[in-house]
Amino acid sequence: MMERDYLSRMSRAARWCLPPAEAAEVLEDYREIAEGRSEEALRRDLGSPWEAARQLAQTRAYRRWVAVFAVLAACVLLPAVLPVLSVLSGMAIFRFQAYGVDWLWWFPGLCDTIAPFRSGFFVTGTALALVWFRRGSGEGRRRTLPKGAVLLLVFLLIGIAFQWLVAWIILAEPAEILEAMTYQIADAMRLTMTLDMFVMGAIGMFALVQARMTDRRWRAVYILALAGCILGLSIYALWSSMDVSFGSAGWQARILLQYVAITALGLVGTGVSLC
Repeated sequence: MMERDYLSRMSRAARWCLPPAEAAEVLEDYREIAEGRSEEALRRDLGSPWEAARQLAQTRAYRRWVAVFAVLAACVLLPAVLPVLSVLSGMAIFRFQAYGVDWLWWFPGLCDTIAPFRSGFFVTGTALALVWFRRGSGEGRRRTLPKGAVLLLVFLLIGIAFQWLVAWIILAEPAEILEAMTYQIADAMRLTMTLDMFVMGAIGMFALVQARMTDRRWRAVYILALAGCILGLSIYALWSSMDVSFGSAGWQARILLQYVAITALGLVGTGVSLC
């Protein structure tokens, strides 16, 4: 029925614009209003679903949510996107030119700029996700985990395991592997690692939207994806800046502790988010 199409779009709009409890109340009211009416009549009397939802949302609360969403998105997207664009620019696989400028050449510098702030991205994104999507924020308690969340968590763990493999190759320096690696193999591995981060960033963005619109426990997927992006950015930064100064005894220990801390905090944040 046409009113069902209107209500389905209204459901998405309300869950985006309103907190969970308010969205549930609004949708219940709109189901009664829409019963037996055509979509044309609903649009004439109520406006489009997004217009109706925006009118019901408190301006200050909605702007606060948009600001939080922008910060959380930046925390996961910048570490996920810039490294892969930086690698693609260095490998000259393709060019993105506009107005006489090769824009891909900007990305290595941007990646180097954000790399020192990766801890800030990680702490900010994790803490903000835990606080904003906290229990008691208006969403009822549910027992079963969100559909698909477990599968994505397993996928993210596999991606993090691959990053640890790359970290082992860099830190342990296994002679038999290093001797077999050509520049082409090394470039392909670095590109694979950055593509792994890019996919994690996409999963993190999907989970962020789902945490707002369906179940707050999707924040667990977001936090693990964020941890994977930050770990990957840390490994990428090490790989890109390696020089003879790393040859001093015990240089791997401090870096290894950083990687362990990122992984452990990501797993702890993920576990807390599933509660």
